[in-house]
Amino acid sequence: MSAGPQLIRDGVIRLIVSSHEGDISPSDIEAHGGVLEAVNYTSLSYIRLLDAIENEFGTYLDADEGADELGTVDGIVAAVLAEMGSDAA
Repeated sequence: MSAGPQLIRDGVIRLIVSSHEGDISPSDIEAHGGVLEAVNYTSLSYIRLLDAIENEFGTYLDADEGADELGTVDGIVAAVLAEMGSDAA
C-alpha cells in the first residue's frame, strides 16, 4: 500500500492551515469533515491554497472547473492525485 495519498493529504491540510486568514488547526479541519467553508475559508485563502498546491506538488487545479470537489480536503487530495497521474485517488 502506497503512502503517497496520506502524504498528499497531510500536505494539503498543512497548506490549508497556512493559507487560512485566521487561526485554525488540522484538528479543526478534521472536526468539520474537511469542509473548507465550515472553517470560514475565504476566497482569498482559497486562491492562496491553489497557488501553494501548485508550488508544492507541481499540479494546477482549476477552481472554476472543480469548485464543488475542491471545497473539501478529500476533493482536493483526489484532484492532486489525479493531476499527478495516480490511480490511488
